[in-house]
Amino acid sequence: MTDDPNFKLKVQLTNEYLRSGGTQKIQDPYLLQDIIDFDESRPETTTSRMRAFMNLQLNIHSRPPFFSEQSVSEYKSLVQKSFCFDQYTIDTKEQFDQIYEKYKMSEDILFRGQREASWRLYSRLQRQWIIDKLYEKGYSYQELLSKFVVDGKAGFEEMILELLEAHHIDVINNISVLGFLQHHGCPTPLLDWTYKFQTALYFGLDKLEENAGPREIDNYFSVYFINQKDMEGGGMRQVMDDSLNVLDEEHSAEMIAKYAKDEAQRLEMTEHFKGRKIFDKDRIPGSGMIEYVTRVEHMVEFPLSFFSDKDANTGFIFSLNNSKNILNQSGVFVWNASPSKPLEVVAAELYFADNENANPNEYRFCECFNINKELAPYIEQILAEDGITKDFIYPTPDIDTWGIYEKNV
Repeated sequence: MTDDPNFKLKVQLTNEYLRSGGTQKIQDPYLLQDIIDFDESRPETTTSRMRAFMNLQLNIHSRPPFFSEQSVSEYKSLVQKSFCFDQYTIDTKEQFDQIYEKYKMSEDILFRGQREASWRLYSRLQRQWIIDKLYEKGYSYQELLSKFVVDGKAGFEEMILELLEAHHIDVINNISVLGFLQHHGCPTPLLDWTYKFQTALYFGLDKLEENAGPREIDNYFSVYFINQKDMEGGGMRQVMDDSLNVLDEEHSAEMIAKYAKDEAQRLEMTEHFKGRKIFDKDRIPGSGMIEYVTRVEHMVEFPLSFFSDKDANTGFIFSLNNSKNILNQSGVFVWNASPSKPLEVVAAELYFADNENANPNEYRFCECFNINKELAPYIEQILAEDGITKDFIYPTPDIDTWGIYEKNV
């Protein structure tokens, strides 16, 4: 027996390291012999060298992954991932059935599925930016996005407008163009989320690969989820709503000051017009305000935001329903302006900038289900029975926008 509560975890992480090529990196012959002589069932075989080595492995996993603008980082273990997300491990059919029944009808939660639990929340353009080393080739992130929009409009504007007109929307903007490109193959700064748990599960299973290595984390795919209200503060709809409210107050004050004869009448008019709106948000969908705010040169000033037309009755419509893929997937876009920082890193930086005295150990970006890949056939059957198939998720497979990326890089 051992008094160390983390003994088994240390053994697991040490084994993962050794079986992933770590043995060849150890130069100390005495440590190698200690490893050979070690017997997990007999803790007394743990030498001081072995104990120090195991402590080192745990320490490596006891902080978020190292971030570099020149490499795509990932989580080496579920332990390491726990510093960024509140996690729940799903290993049995019974556990899966419980979460499926709980979330399959949810309406105000954003979900994202990824086929590897080790992957960080990078957009596809971030991965290409790093992998293709565009940062070394003199590219401007903003200029590249602007070229994507120009070429997207040139090649697909008629198709986009046709779908928008079906929803009585007659305006496209930079975000709606990037959203269309995103759903048909061109990398963009938009990260796909969805209001449907089933859709996130489908993408978590899409092109799933079995774990061929020793790491526990590679046994799982992930579904991330966050309440919409927790994203609304950074949502473009909220930003615009706040801006209009400020303009309302400023214009009301100016008009009252201009026409009030004296202080008593000013106070009377202020009370009379309190709560009344000068700007009619019902007119905004067809105005130039959304088109202006969502231009690439303005969006790069917003580190993080999200776009959804789900609550279009509020008066703000971003013209996202321009693709049958987006419609069937109940798509939501999260914007990340950084060319290289994953979403959870940007979100953490913004949080601690606004909460300087916050405890780093208490912040997590969102929640996450890590679902065992062995459940894949069972889950695929359930999804198929609920109509979530490849034909439903990708109703327009013939549209391909990847060429826009290739043209510009």
